[in-house]
Amino acid sequence: MPGATMGLDSFRSYVGSFDNIWRNLLAIRMLDDEPIGLIMTEIDPRHRIGSLHLIVGDEAQRRLQTSFEATRLAIWHMFVERKLEKLTFEPLARNHAAVMACRLGMLRLEGTLLSHRLDAKTGERLDQLIFALTLDEFKKRVRAVPTLPVFEGPGLSRHFVRDTARSFGRS
Repeated sequence: MPGATMGLDSFRSYVGSFDNIWRNLLAIRMLDDEPIGLIMTEIDPRHRIGSLHLIVGDEAQRRLQTSFEATRLAIWHMFVERKLEKLTFEPLARNHAAVMACRLGMLRLEGTLLSHRLDAKTGERLDQLIFALTLDEFKKRVRAVPTLPVFEGPGLSRHFVRDTARSFGRS
């Protein structure tokens, strides 16, 4: 991000503020395990809601497919594994890849926060959009989507997506 850079000690302190319960920091990695970005989540366990913020720091990877895949994976993780009932995403209105990823993911636009953030480089006030998805909406989409996504990784059953979709009533 343009503007003042975060020093190593500040970055370590920031990373240390994530507890993997209410505040989570997930790495977005390429197939060769190279980190290209972060997903930051905040969870309110009492209300079973969460907010996701996605940052792709590698300029070569700032394209729609990367944002869409990371968003889709985060949605599955938060609803299925973290047992949340509603997720919100709050991209800047000018972040076209993130906004399009939300739209392609069929998230609902709940509102616009006008002049809500400051651009670190220019000081310009920026609009921020609020997209959301509930657990019921997610389940309906999983039942209706023509092709289920494929997720692979350590500790993940080969049939994780299929079994989850069946538990939602997909035949």
